[in-house]
Amino acid sequence: MKLEGKFQCWQVCVLVCCVVGASKLAAQQVQGLDAIRVASGLSSPLFVTTPPGDFNRLFIVQQGGQIRILNLNTGVLNATPFVTAANLQSGGEQGLLGLAFDPDYATNGKFYVKCTAPGGAFGAGISQIRQYQVSSNPDIADTTPANIKTMLTYDQPQTNHNGGWIGFSPRAGDDHNLYIATGDGGGGNDQGTGHIEPGGNAQNLTTLLGKMLRIHVDPATGTYTIPGNNPYASPSPSPSPTPRPEIWLRGLRNPFRDSFDRATGRMLIGDVGQDTREEIDVQQPTNPGGGEDYGWRDREGFIQNPAYPTPAPTATPNPPWVDPIFDYPHTTGRTVIGGYVYRGAQFPQLQSVYVFGDYLGPSGGSARVFTLNYNGTAASNFQDITTPQLFPIPTTSGSVSLVNLSSLGEDAAGELYMTDIGNGNVYKISPMLVAASSRKVHGSTVYDVDLPLTGTPGIECRSGGTGGNYTVVFKFAVALSTVGNANIAAGTATISSRAMNGSNSREYLVNLSGVTNAQSVTVSLTNVTDVAGNISSSVSATMGVLVGDTNNDKFCDAVDVSQVKSQSGNPVSNSNFREDVNVDNFIDAVDVALVKSNSGTALPAGSSAPLSRRKQGPPKRSAAP
Repeated sequence: MKLEGKFQCWQVCVLVCCVVGASKLAAQQVQGLDAIRVASGLSSPLFVTTPPGDFNRLFIVQQGGQIRILNLNTGVLNATPFVTAANLQSGGEQGLLGLAFDPDYATNGKFYVKCTAPGGAFGAGISQIRQYQVSSNPDIADTTPANIKTMLTYDQPQTNHNGGWIGFSPRAGDDHNLYIATGDGGGGNDQGTGHIEPGGNAQNLTTLLGKMLRIHVDPATGTYTIPGNNPYASPSPSPSPTPRPEIWLRGLRNPFRDSFDRATGRMLIGDVGQDTREEIDVQQPTNPGGGEDYGWRDREGFIQNPAYPTPAPTATPNPPWVDPIFDYPHTTGRTVIGGYVYRGAQFPQLQSVYVFGDYLGPSGGSARVFTLNYNGTAASNFQDITTPQLFPIPTTSGSVSLVNLSSLGEDAAGELYMTDIGNGNVYKISPMLVAASSRKVHGSTVYDVDLPLTGTPGIECRSGGTGGNYTVVFKFAVALSTVGNANIAAGTATISSRAMNGSNSREYLVNLSGVTNAQSVTVSLTNVTDVAGNISSSVSATMGVLVGDTNNDKFCDAVDVSQVKSQSGNPVSNSNFREDVNVDNFIDAVDVALVKSNSGTALPAGSSAPLSRRKQGPPKRSAAP
């Protein structure tokens, strides 16, 4: 893939070539981030997503026309592609570019792709929005030609600047409105064959090029209508020539990767620049009808496009140009890749931060990952988190670096992924070890006490019985392959057995005996390898043990006695299992007596969980032996 004028020398290139600049935004990096590889051996991966509510699968778009499914439970790619799209023109910046699942996919099985078909008035390809549907097999789409609906088409004047992103919004009242990012038609500076003068395609309302489109899809028929509040749905008086009613935003060059913030409904657009600036634009949910003009081809980022030093067709555009929230020069990166506002749970410190990147980086072949804070008014704290925060990643085949970032993606839980078209990998912003717990079975139901991996340890208040028996569960992002050993790094306990969980290969169970009360026990695993080839020399989890401390305050006292009494006679549930202190599936006088017998004990001061690192030594990168 390639982007005109930016990296034609690269064999594998991408499809796309606050209000202050990058140099003024430096502040504090988000700490404690990590990345792992989740899939490899792919052919030109350029996007990942999931159907709404599907926490078990990740769908990976490959430029050549295939969509692959990664089973998130096993860490294995399905052998049979979910779909292989036919009649594609693939290569350069064309091919299978975008994927969006219908909001009602769980019941109607419909999904939509953005792709390039051969032909067109200029012989440079036809951009298409197609609707597909799943077959009776949930992991395979129906490719019967009669069941594939081509909903929207437009010709490409040149083969570059195809846009690519499509998506549905989380905004109230916006159900089944599909957003489609289009490039300005290609070439350079929005001029030449197929570019309408004066002003270029991005400013012209009679072409769909250089825009963000918005259409209302009918899943049952595979057709669309125009949302009533689109800015050109029914303009009065109607301009001549008549604007295309699909247009929602204009003045974009190549908005290759974009997103909606699932919490605020804010749209963030990564618009690839020409020769000078890369920009991030925002469309606010307070203006659901759109109509904004982001200024291309006259504006590039915050500056006047050097190719057009005199604004045209007018120095006072109507509507006024909307500045980006952020731009950066080509000394920082050459091809912006729009990303996502983080809404996952793995990194609380990253919550509400916009994560995006650059395909090439400042020198080509050195892709970057960035973060940016945006409060709805101003951008701040621009940071490069590529190295050593995320990369290189130690694997069984050596250290892996980010080559060409083609997209970020979001799973159903709001966790973030990255596709690397330069080496066929998909990464997740995640540590290998994502959580740990102390597990006991009450009757026939498993209840876990969370053991935070850093800071104050989680407190296990349930009895280990006469043998002091406990089970520490290590929970990994990717299914495990091997664990070299386990040991007690601190505290009094004996490892009686250890094994991968037979019903969940992302969990490793360490059974302990001889665990005494009122202490912290740290368990370590060494030489850990997962099925994606990630390796860690050591990971650890710490469990505070204080029988009867049901309120988790490091003291067993009258407050805990009162708490158990308040639950006495109630069935054991997820909200009160800690009060079943003797783990017999009943909360009763026996539990009250057990807490009373331990009243006055406390967890020793200074107990804390060690920083559970994937590697030892310097921050972040030290491969396992």
